[in-house]
Amino acid sequence: MSTNKEDIRDVFLSPKETSELTGFSLKALSNNRSQKIGFPYYKYGSKVFYKESEILSEIEKTKVETYSKVS
Repeated sequence: MSTNKEDIRDVFLSPKETSELTGFSLKALSNNRSQKIGFPYYKYGSKVFYKESEILSEIEKTKVETYSKVS
């Protein structure tokens, strides 16, 4: 099933959910926030949220192209 960008609903994730999605520890996410590096995030009061679409977009930027070996 093909999904257009317009069909993607922005989902906000907690740091725990972001950790599970990315494999980064909660401590690493916290350290990155304090250093203003890593994934963009949102604060509402004392709560921290990450936008799933932005996380996936950042991961997409790290794509490494490979080429099949011709036999």
